[in-house]
Amino acid sequence: MKGPAETADGHRRRDVLAAAGAAGVAGLATGTVTGAAFTESRDTADRDAALAPARSRAGDRDGLPPALLTPTPAHVHLVAVDLRSEEGSRAREAARRVLRIWSREAAALHEHGPAALVEGAPAQGLHPASLGVTLGLGASLLAKAGAGDRVPPHLEELPAFGTDHLRPSWCGGDLLLHVGAEDPVVLSSALNHLLGAVAAHVRVRWSLPGFQRSAAAAADPEATPRNLMGQIDGTVNPHPSEALFGPQVLAVHPEPALAWMDGGTYVVIRRVRMLLDDWFGLDPSDREAVIGRRLATGAPLGGTAEDDRPDLTAVGEDGAPVIPHDAHIRLAAPENTLGARMLRRGFNYDLGWDTDGNREAGLVFTAWQADPRAGFTPVQRALDEGGDALNPFIRHEGSALFAVPPVRAGDPWTAHDLLGG
Repeated sequence: MKGPAETADGHRRRDVLAAAGAAGVAGLATGTVTGAAFTESRDTADRDAALAPARSRAGDRDGLPPALLTPTPAHVHLVAVDLRSEEGSRAREAARRVLRIWSREAAALHEHGPAALVEGAPAQGLHPASLGVTLGLGASLLAKAGAGDRVPPHLEELPAFGTDHLRPSWCGGDLLLHVGAEDPVVLSSALNHLLGAVAAHVRVRWSLPGFQRSAAAAADPEATPRNLMGQIDGTVNPHPSEALFGPQVLAVHPEPALAWMDGGTYVVIRRVRMLLDDWFGLDPSDREAVIGRRLATGAPLGGTAEDDRPDLTAVGEDGAPVIPHDAHIRLAAPENTLGARMLRRGFNYDLGWDTDGNREAGLVFTAWQADPRAGFTPVQRALDEGGDALNPFIRHEGSALFAVPPVRAGDPWTAHDLLGG
């Protein structure tokens, strides 16, 4: 992990500045060249730092799937597939084959990139773009493969929420592919390769591409990205380097039958449409009250910085709470959800307009946690039952839950351990 004084390409910032300073001193002999030399060196360092994610490899590190690594990619594509074989030995063999193929091909993609695997691939001539492939297994896969006794209770179906507007065709799935990259062509090429390799065994159930701002475009690549509502999205997330990351995000399964998920994680995926015309019809101050944070800085109301802890007891001169009773961050706060926490990763989606002229855009919300029953479910229930002020401006239209096994040397997706082969 890079320290705060390092640039993205691994050079220490003081070394970059020293080089720039040396160029400036040399320029004193030539008068006006000094400023140009310093500026050129600084601009080159900034450019290299911004472009580093697009030229780097991701893969898996430290036993974590790529989807949990930072920085997050600019582009993702989530695809849920179902086995073509419905049950019995044929389904079990198909599941084993798909897991084996994807394990092998994902490793090759991480190492070599899609251009090296497919002749004439559209990604030829492109950098690795931090390509990362993460796999999820649904409870339905294990049931079809005759491994119902290996299903963790953590994978039990999510409860219905009063604010759901779910479409069955956008929910569930036997297997999940979560592919991320800094470049959409690299991502598309890799996804096409992975799906093509198992086309005889699976059919696509649903898919959804997502994006966020790119590092190259960001004034500060380290800043928390914004969603299509203009809100900073992903504040106060656990980081893999923090002690709390493990208990909050990684599952503990000492039971022999569930050992395949010990150290893994569970991801809840929600397709959340945003009613952007209605949202931007609000005054900015009303938008801030709905979320409970300042638009400009992401600071909680009453605070000054994005990472400030929201003061849920603060009241204004009028005696009303500074953070309204129905504000999104109040209802979702650990104080209001029995301490529920999870790693939230949100990506925008924008599919344009449907044939009726309705905007199809919103949030690909992914929540990674040790146990959804103690993470996502209590938070969503609190938002639901508390009358979240954000509810009139969003629609939860898709939902899915998958188990993401730990990354292990030799068999990163535990295909053989899980399905007996």
